[in-house]
Amino acid sequence: MTKLEMEKKELKEKIEFCSLLIRYGHLVNATSEQNVRAFKLKESLEEELRVLKLKMEN
Repeated sequence: MTKLEMEKKELKEKIEFCSLLIRYGHLVNATSEQNVRAFKLKESLEEELRVLKLKMEN
């Protein structure tokens, strides 16, 4: 597995974690501030993933 592929996998895992926290945060008593942070982080990670995919195409 190349470095870019590993980075892509890691980003996908982080995005999935943020999605789960947003969806099920009430089960772990996440505050609304933590949900907002997870949402913003997810957006940022998705942008990084898009850039990484573009790099992989070249």
